[in-house]
Amino acid sequence: MRQKRFSFPVTTLIGTSLKNFVLICKGHTIGKKYYVKLMLTFLVSGIFGIFSFFEWLIWRRRLARFKPTEQPVFIIGFWRSGTTLLHNLLCQDPRSAYTTTFQTVFPHLTLTQSWWLKPLANTLLPSGRPFDNVSWRMDSPQEEEFGLMNLQPDSIYKFFLFPEDFDDIVEQELFTANLPGGELKYWKKRYREMYAKAVFNTGGSRYISKNPCNLTRLGLLVEMYPDAKFIFIHRDPYEVVESLYRFILGIFPGVQLQDVPADFTREKVAFLYGKIIRTYLQDRNLIDPQNLIELRMEDLMEDTAGIIRNIYERFHYDGIDDLSPTLEQYIAGENYPGHEPYAIEAETIRLVNHHMGDLVSYLGYKTKSRFSL
Repeated sequence: MRQKRFSFPVTTLIGTSLKNFVLICKGHTIGKKYYVKLMLTFLVSGIFGIFSFFEWLIWRRRLARFKPTEQPVFIIGFWRSGTTLLHNLLCQDPRSAYTTTFQTVFPHLTLTQSWWLKPLANTLLPSGRPFDNVSWRMDSPQEEEFGLMNLQPDSIYKFFLFPEDFDDIVEQELFTANLPGGELKYWKKRYREMYAKAVFNTGGSRYISKNPCNLTRLGLLVEMYPDAKFIFIHRDPYEVVESLYRFILGIFPGVQLQDVPADFTREKVAFLYGKIIRTYLQDRNLIDPQNLIELRMEDLMEDTAGIIRNIYERFHYDGIDDLSPTLEQYIAGENYPGHEPYAIEAETIRLVNHHMGDLVSYLGYKTKSRFSL
């Protein structure tokens, strides 16, 4: 498999506030060779901060008054398990609202500065994600976590910036509900702000969230949105761990402020997978069963239209017949994601069997042996 990497002179924090920038970097040592990237990011963030003030001034009251007219849909699944595909499919419905790539990078500028900044960003951004070639334009539906990190400092995605501190970040940031009272209240406020801006920005009414980090926030999300819908999607764990390990290594060069340590191995990915999936299985009873759908990525790939129709029927959404031609066009399009074949390393098989061997069969997959390769 060809390893795809990308690199930018700044980090994804160019759209955050200077205060949040400092809070995110606090307690982390910056590698000397990343000082220029750090300072450029800080400088650009400061410049955009001037424009951010005007957006806050114009929109703060409308954002504070915002009330959803429909309950949100949370797509939850471990990374590389089909969440992006499902998100893109559900966002074909014009009634869907979602965070865009532009909003995640520039959450403070989404509603006032996109007219000039979005075309500029599109000229600098590859048309497809370098690591899997999924469409990656400023208006594309995007995972919300990078946007959340640009709004407040608590997120495990800090490990993309600080890979040397991966273990500490996961330990401290994985369970958002465990934040101190003031920090948790602030997180909720910023989440609601992000949600509201997504609705105003896209014009939809049904917010479609896609965020693997939400697997450990079920209780928090149910508290905030009691009748929200959840879709848990999963994939063969061996493929997930292998894919995510390669994916993370492809992301690091674009955002890192530390060197990737030699001990960043598949072990960390397999351990994290087991920990997060066990958390989901423990907490899923917090969701009303009628509001939860569980499905396999493999089934979604095999019968895409049928799975989407089933989701609409289960959640009593209308309009699937009108949406079907749009879905068929998207599925037939050149940007419909595929997966470049690659070998699953024997080490991946060993680690999955060690950290979550029982979950492999529980999720409905066949246990692999590294000796059968």
